[in-house]
Amino acid sequence: MAFLGVLKDKAINTFNEVILDRKIGGDGLTKEQKFCHLYHLPDEERIVQDSNVVVVYTSDHSDPKAKNKGHHRYNSYEDDEYEAHFQGRLFLTQHFLIFRDSHDYRDCSFILQLSTIKKVERETASFDYNFVLSLTTVSKLHIKLYFSGGIRSDNERFAQSLSMTLKRNQSNIKKLKPFVQTCYSEYILSKNKVSNEVIEHSPPGGLGLVFKFPGNAKESKDKFKVKLWFDFFKENGRNLSLIKTPMFYKLIRVGLPNRLRGEIWELCCGSMYLRLDHQGEYEKLLLDNKDKTSLAIEEIQKDLNRSLPEYAAYQSPDGIESLRKVLTAFSWKNPEVGYCQAMNIVVAALLIYMSEEQAFWTLNVLCDRIVPGYYSKTMYGTLLDQRVFESLVQTTMPILWEHICKNDIQLSVVSLPWFLSLYLSSMPLVFAFRILDIFFMQGPKTLFQVALGILKINGEELLKTEDDGTFISIIKEYFLTLDSSAHPNSPQLKYRNITKFQDLLAVSFKEFATIDDETIQSHRSKHRDTIYQNISTFVKRTEIRHLPKTPNIPQGTLDVLYDRFYSQVEVSNITKGSGSSSVDFKSFVKFLSEVCDWVHFDEGEADTIPDNHFLKRLFKSWDTENQDALSFADLLVGLNSLVESDLMTAMSNFFQLYDIKKNNKIDREGILRISEDLLYITTPWKEGYLLDQITRTAVENEVADAVLKKQMESGNGEGSEDQNEPIDLPSHIEVNKEKLAAEQAERYLQAASTFINRAFEYAQPEEEELLIKDLAIDEKLKHNAALDPTHPVYLNLATFRMVILADETYELLFSSTLRDSIHLDRPLNAKFDPMRNIRDMFDGLLADGRKVANKVRMRMDSRASQQSQEGSSSSSLRSGRSKTAPTTASSRDEEDEERDDDFGVISIDEKDKDMLLATEAQLLGETVENRPDIKEQLKKFHERDNNDSGAKLADGKRPENLIEFET
Repeated sequence: MAFLGVLKDKAINTFNEVILDRKIGGDGLTKEQKFCHLYHLPDEERIVQDSNVVVVYTSDHSDPKAKNKGHHRYNSYEDDEYEAHFQGRLFLTQHFLIFRDSHDYRDCSFILQLSTIKKVERETASFDYNFVLSLTTVSKLHIKLYFSGGIRSDNERFAQSLSMTLKRNQSNIKKLKPFVQTCYSEYILSKNKVSNEVIEHSPPGGLGLVFKFPGNAKESKDKFKVKLWFDFFKENGRNLSLIKTPMFYKLIRVGLPNRLRGEIWELCCGSMYLRLDHQGEYEKLLLDNKDKTSLAIEEIQKDLNRSLPEYAAYQSPDGIESLRKVLTAFSWKNPEVGYCQAMNIVVAALLIYMSEEQAFWTLNVLCDRIVPGYYSKTMYGTLLDQRVFESLVQTTMPILWEHICKNDIQLSVVSLPWFLSLYLSSMPLVFAFRILDIFFMQGPKTLFQVALGILKINGEELLKTEDDGTFISIIKEYFLTLDSSAHPNSPQLKYRNITKFQDLLAVSFKEFATIDDETIQSHRSKHRDTIYQNISTFVKRTEIRHLPKTPNIPQGTLDVLYDRFYSQVEVSNITKGSGSSSVDFKSFVKFLSEVCDWVHFDEGEADTIPDNHFLKRLFKSWDTENQDALSFADLLVGLNSLVESDLMTAMSNFFQLYDIKKNNKIDREGILRISEDLLYITTPWKEGYLLDQITRTAVENEVADAVLKKQMESGNGEGSEDQNEPIDLPSHIEVNKEKLAAEQAERYLQAASTFINRAFEYAQPEEEELLIKDLAIDEKLKHNAALDPTHPVYLNLATFRMVILADETYELLFSSTLRDSIHLDRPLNAKFDPMRNIRDMFDGLLADGRKVANKVRMRMDSRASQQSQEGSSSSSLRSGRSKTAPTTASSRDEEDEERDDDFGVISIDEKDKDMLLATEAQLLGETVENRPDIKEQLKKFHERDNNDSGAKLADGKRPENLIEFET
């Protein structure tokens, strides 16, 4: 029991971690996914081992005199008192070794790709640490890991896991050499004899190498910045084996040098790791999809010349071609997103500092992780963050927010381009790239902090505005003067030298430092449902507005059908924003089962439905694009034809399902297929789950007769001069449902048999003239043309209509019965309960009593009239019966006295049933023994009759197959 209890606890903990953790923040991420996002790792990474450690590192190129520059929060008890010690958590995954300082991640953190670790050694344990590992990387970093706690066996297990993981990664080492050849950090170290890598040519870079980088390199001190990064790389590693220290973040904040900007961007966002793992995939995507076209490619082509047109590269074929290739490759890799608004501006900016492959993988990370939902059909991420931004303005600048609300200024109109284009279309490029430096380093909170800083700095002028136009013009003027002095009238020179852009950075990242990721996530969770609902409503209205005309489906029903359709679609329209989802055949059957009474859905049986089944025929007929899937428009058009109210059009729609060649001819196989499909469609009526109008009329007559009988017995059946006198209905009436169901079942089976006979009787031969000898056919075939393969016949639309109209049941099927069994406006959570259908119909019959009362009134009036003329009550009751009641629905005795009080139990001659079913089988060219479905029908009839024979119980109780009506 204790063992089972432990298993139970583990299961509960797993559920809490995997399932409940998805609800935290509403981001739908598991614990492992959040870990990967935090450290910018590929989604496939999982934690193998973790432990608390103290990290000390040195480099072969470190300046010995600079050791005391380390952070002295943790002191070593060994001789080297100047080494900086960092205590934190160490994680081992399948391809990475990750460390993060527990006090402040900016003090020390690293993400080492395991292929960069050349050697692992175990060192002698000291008094303070029971286990020590020493690592050496390809960048000549020496990292010591002091395991500061835990059981020694756990530390041994960590070392063993590290050793095994390194062995499994040996095959990936060959990827490392060609990859580092593309890194500029490795190139400058190699040229200065610091790296052992031999790199003869400068790595591929962005378009800025050809068309020059924005801004003035001399004014931005680009060479000096490169020297600072060179020194940092020597002491702290580079690219895949870099250790981040406070200097790393300082160098980014002062602005990245042009040549290193692309590499640092992809290192910060993690796209560098994707590029390493998927070398060659970018080129393969372009090659595999060469000369292919798509809607996304057409949209890309339209926007190519509108992507940063002020930059020289995008006024030349080379720059335009690079932009087109990256956007096209992304659309093929992410077809559910394809191409979206403002994506061209962002990629154009990336390509100035990155190669095409670098920009491609950076774009993937940008769309999937950093700003999810920004670049989608619905732009749900941008719209959500606009609401978050408004909420932050309301919290941090209430006076300005009150002014904005008072003058009905649409703040989102002003700020939406900032977020969507990452300030690239708003600020001069030289300043927008400085924002991007910090954005890739610290994430989307940068966008909010800068936006709040812009409003804060311009707050006094914005309070004077009263409309959107003036508000926007003030911000535009501010962006155009970012390089001017922020304090031109200051008496101190150092303040006069501070530009407006530098002032913006100070205000944004100091005054709004409290706007962190947790705050933003909290606001997103608060407003997410509202934004999703608004987007869903907008997308629904847009799609419904562009649907084909469906005159047979009310406008209000489209909303219900839309929700039901997309409940079958696995892809979320909001998150993906594709707007082009479709359902496969299995989902199609499930959809129909929720709206059609004659469709049953079973998870296991849906995959085994044969190709000649009626549902498969419907699916293929509605699939106009031959994609083996139905869009919402396809489904709606099909449903519109299925619920056609015009009888002639309804029969024509059904006929067209079998007119495969579209020549107004259905051959022998098609006729047989129609008969079988009619049997399938009418299953609920054959099995008594549903009642058609003929049976309903019979029920009404039965109930009216019962009421009249009770009226006569109570002495209230005499004619009354007051026609408006109400008729009191009894509290309950008993009607034999088995009798009604049996009559209806026989009628539908008879209709199927009649259809076969008449279809082949009136079918036309393929030949216009028949030879005399052809008329001398075998006697067996003479009675059944379907069995004569030598004389093909066909059924045209006119003949099909004639055959259907000749049978009352099938005429009613196409005029109303089938349409009434399709409930397009049924709520999503409603379920069809066939066993209650007859009872519900009876309950509705006596709900207001008007139909029954009218029929009783007619019988009473007729009875009184005949009594005065003939003086015979028995004949008056007979003549008072409704003349409109179908003969197939009433099988009463000629005299009331001979009728049973409880309407009796129908007894059907076994010979009649066997003959009817055998006739159906014979007409289909089969025998009863070869038709298990017919044998099953016969079995049901036998069982039903056996049950009915004991309907009247010896103790006087009412039989179970009788239904009591409550009023």
